[in-house]
Amino acid sequence: MSTAVAADLLTEITESKSPDVKRLLDLREQMLAEPGLRDHAEDALGNWTASRERQGVLLYLLGQLDRSLTILETEASAAWSKHFLARANVDCGFYAKGEELFSAELKDNKGLEVIMPLYRAQMMQGKYAEAEKTLKAYKGEHPTIQASFIELKYRNGDLEGAMDEIVALYNEVTTDRQVAFVYAQIAQAAGDDESARRAYEQIAQQPPVAVDVLINLGTLYEDEGHWDLAIKCYETVLAAYPTHARARLFKRDAESSKNMYYDEDRERKEDKRLQILRTPVTDFELSVRSRNCLQKMKIDTLGDLILKTESELLSYKNFGETSLQEIKAILSSKALRLGMRTEDALAYAPPEDGSAPPPSADDQLTLSIDALELSVRSRRCMERLGIKTIGELLENSEAELLAAPNFGQTSLNEVRQKLAELGISLKG
Repeated sequence: MSTAVAADLLTEITESKSPDVKRLLDLREQMLAEPGLRDHAEDALGNWTASRERQGVLLYLLGQLDRSLTILETEASAAWSKHFLARANVDCGFYAKGEELFSAELKDNKGLEVIMPLYRAQMMQGKYAEAEKTLKAYKGEHPTIQASFIELKYRNGDLEGAMDEIVALYNEVTTDRQVAFVYAQIAQAAGDDESARRAYEQIAQQPPVAVDVLINLGTLYEDEGHWDLAIKCYETVLAAYPTHARARLFKRDAESSKNMYYDEDRERKEDKRLQILRTPVTDFELSVRSRNCLQKMKIDTLGDLILKTESELLSYKNFGETSLQEIKAILSSKALRLGMRTEDALAYAPPEDGSAPPPSADDQLTLSIDALELSVRSRRCMERLGIKTIGELLENSEAELLAAPNFGQTSLNEVRQKLAELGISLKG
């Protein structure tokens, strides 16, 4: 049986004048589901006599995307091979190119094998209106299409409505990968990480490698501190797609988090203290005499100032007790003191009793997003959205944040809480 499936796949690729795309995809599913069957197809590559165009398609079906893409970019001329070129582009993360190729194919073929990868390419680019139009090109009903419309509802900000619909569909249809994937995404967005994880793990066991599933599952594992499981998810993607940019980035971040996890909180606090030490003394309302004295002593920042002792300051011409008290009050407001070593200033965590005045509204907007001390998943979302300051974060609505990949209700609640501590909130 296994050999027959491999033989059928090779025969379809090498001998058919115009191979049937859907049949090849079905044969691939069977081939990848049976251990050892893939070896038969891979052996054929060593004695290849058919065209390079057909070789590129076989490489795609075997999951060797880099080699497949390299060949098909120059050799794909027939409509059926261009289909696999489009798939290779989408699977490798080149969504714009994949969308261009699939959009052309959609004019003649409105089957799921075209609509779904086109839809995914558009979704990954945030083109929700175009993705909806693509889904509407399908004539008839199918759970995969139903689930995709529900995903669009969630991406457009209706998390509650999408949750009700996908739970009902998921309970009715348990074998459709897209239904399970959308259910997992929405469960994750709603904060039900356990249900999301179970659904992702179920899909991940079914070949072929599900890239988006494994990446989302990896982020869940990271949130739970299971770094080795997260890294394994990203490595599984990279084994099939060695140049996949997101998987490489996430794997590197997970490895760094695993090695530095226990020092992360301390490092964030030290970074905040370092920013304080770099504050220019000219930012404070000093008397003319104090300002002139500090300037002549070449004291430019609070970090320079704490290295001086009281006696050193008082020994300087025109620097008296009034100036000293003025300086000590400024340092005290930042939980600093004269004669303090830089190492002690960085390691010291100021008491959270309100003794240090909160930043002004304008200062809050210019604070780095790191000041919120967000979780790994939320910080990554900020990076992908290009959000570097609290002011830039406040320019986004809750719906806009929820539309970002891997940013769900749990992350939104976290951001709300952190902003509330500063007395501010998201727009809308």
